[in-house]
Amino acid sequence: MTRTSSPSQSKPQKIILIVLGMALLGTVFLLPQFVTEPWFVNDVAEQEIVPTPSAETVPPSTAAELKRYRQESQTVLAEIVMMRDRLRERSVELWGEADFQQALDRVESGDEEYSYGNYEASLRNYREAREQLAQLEELGRQKLEQAKADGVAAVEALNPNVAVPAQELASAMAPEDPAVQELAARVATLEDVARHIEAGDDALIRDRYDAARSEFEKALALDPRHQRAADGLAQARNEITGSAFRRQMSEGFAALERGEYEAARAAFGRAGEIQPGNPAVSQARSQVDNRESQGFVNVKLARAAELESNEQWAEALSIYGTLLEEDPSLADARARLIPARVRAGLDEQLSGYVEEPLRLSNKAEYQKAQTTLADAKGIANSGPRLRQQIGELETLLERATSPVNVTFRSDNQTHVVLYRVAELGRFEQTSMTLRPGRYVAAGTRTGYRDVRVEFTITGEPLDQPIEVRCEEPIG
Repeated sequence: MTRTSSPSQSKPQKIILIVLGMALLGTVFLLPQFVTEPWFVNDVAEQEIVPTPSAETVPPSTAAELKRYRQESQTVLAEIVMMRDRLRERSVELWGEADFQQALDRVESGDEEYSYGNYEASLRNYREAREQLAQLEELGRQKLEQAKADGVAAVEALNPNVAVPAQELASAMAPEDPAVQELAARVATLEDVARHIEAGDDALIRDRYDAARSEFEKALALDPRHQRAADGLAQARNEITGSAFRRQMSEGFAALERGEYEAARAAFGRAGEIQPGNPAVSQARSQVDNRESQGFVNVKLARAAELESNEQWAEALSIYGTLLEEDPSLADARARLIPARVRAGLDEQLSGYVEEPLRLSNKAEYQKAQTTLADAKGIANSGPRLRQQIGELETLLERATSPVNVTFRSDNQTHVVLYRVAELGRFEQTSMTLRPGRYVAAGTRTGYRDVRVEFTITGEPLDQPIEVRCEEPIG
């Protein structure tokens, strides 16, 4: 069974259709009066007139969609305008003319579709143009950074053929960029900087370090950021200080070879001031200390050898002892110490007997002296002093066993006693035989002061008698 609409139901439907039709007509004919036209339309009057759809043929949903496309087209166009202006400020015609024009052509295609009311197609064209312009902006950023990098590299390489075009492109794209402005300033002085650097390099090759330093300083005065000039200046300064350092070190070693230790130290000190912390300086100073120490040792050893040749064994022994106290590792001093000690001891014993021959009157000392004499005779290559000491000791030993006749005189009033030998009594003259040694004769007499006479028997006859008299009255 088929339902049919009553007259009461069809009337509201007609009213609704009329309202929707009027809304559509308002969208098509009135809304464009309140929205900005596309920026690439040259003359609206010249555009082909698009037939206006009738209210009966455009449903409400289509009208709403057309409105959305038209509004979004206006938004995209606004972005395109800003991007276009930025690219022109970046001098896009110098580095992206073809792509830029292609994007503009795409915008014009969108304008054409827009003028026919084909808003969806127009929006597609605008979007594609916006994407192309965005890619151009990114390319512009890359081009700018590359131009700056190429310019700086070319300045460092002293290559104006690359530096100038790179700087000009960078300046055209971003004249207000501080890095670009700095690059322009460096390029402006590049020829002079290159001249000074090349002159500095030539001076370095010729070992004219002061001239090289001057040229590099001039280059840096023009371009303080030029790394090659800074490196050249550092090299020139290093060569200058290195040359001065080597000169002082050479003077120091020359003085060291001459044995002028203070002069060597002074030269190495000046070298250390030129290059503080250089290990060569401390090593050289150690050589001076070692050489001076060795020289001192050599001098002392030579002096000790001279003393040995003169048979001054005690003095030589003292030198060896002093050297070994300062440096126990001195092999020469240690090797020579032992024989020197033996000879010094022997010399001391021989000298003792010669200087005090009366010691030989003691039996024990006499026997020790005989042993000492035998040791002395056993020394090979004995010198004059030792031979003399041997002869003197032999004589002393012989005399020590030879009695001597001693005469005593008195006044026949004095009582005389020879201590530890005999009581002589009163006499005018008497004599007796005595062995070498020290003796004491004492005299006493009533009413007179006692007397005491000391005398020594050496094994040789006395020149005169021993006088013992009490002659000084008491009271």
